Amino acid sequence: MIKFFRKIRQRLLIENRFSKYLLYAIGEIILVVIGILIALQINNLNEGRKEKNTETATLSILLEDLEAAEKFSNEYIESEQYYLDILETILHKDSIVTLLNDKTKTIEYFNKAFWDFEIQVPVINTYSDLKNAGKIAIINNNEIRERLSVLDANIINLDRLILDRMNVHQIRIDEICVEDINFLHLLKFKLPNYNISLGPKNDYIEIMNKPKVRNLMGIKSVLTNEALGYRKNLHNEIASIIPLIHSELNDGNSSSNKQ
Repeated sequence: MIKFFRKIRQRLLIENRFSKYLLYAIGEIILVVIGILIALQINNLNEGRKEKNTETATLSILLEDLEAAEKFSNEYIESEQYYLDILETILHKDSIVTLLNDKTKTIEYFNKAFWDFEIQVPVINTYSDLKNAGKIAIINNNEIRERLSVLDANIINLDRLILDRMNVHQIRIDEICVEDINFLHLLKFKLPNYNISLGPKNDYIEIMNKPKVRNLMGIKSVLTNEALGYRKNLHNEIASIIPLIHSELNDGNSSSNKQ
């Protein structure tokens, strides 16, 4: 093809038809430019297709993470509510009297009240990896990016609250297990095969009549209720993003099918 165009140029020059040669040369330049533009357009289309495929793959993995996080979030909310219900029970004398009719349940409740609390936080690894790598822009949908940013802030806030609650528990509430009760009975509940002498039984009504114990359990109730609120907010954020990603993936599949 190049030889063909060269022969045409040479013939025009030999025939001294410069004006036609000039027009031909300009036309050839235009053709070259058009060819370059077409090549660039094809390259852009290919790059765009690659970026879209990367975005789709990322959103698919992110969706799996969010759906798993939603499931775990439900479990953590139930766990937090369970702890709150236990604290409400032991802070009410009549409830304690009823509870004492069931020895196993009594030990379980006071073990959780004096010792345990929920520490788990939903993890969305895909978003964390994108954020740490500075690749959030892979996701083109502005609404999804904004909701993920709010979700991340909620996770950070919940994480800080849980850390604060842990510090309060370690500094103050753990005192109950050291100073106010015979913890070995609660330890035996957690480690039933642990061969130890338990010592005197706990009088839970008397223990819960102590102002310090009641106040500390009240503080734990406040922190647990606050954590429950944070968890519900986080859960709602997770639930709001999942349909957005489903919609984005469905739109992407529809566009691919049309092409």
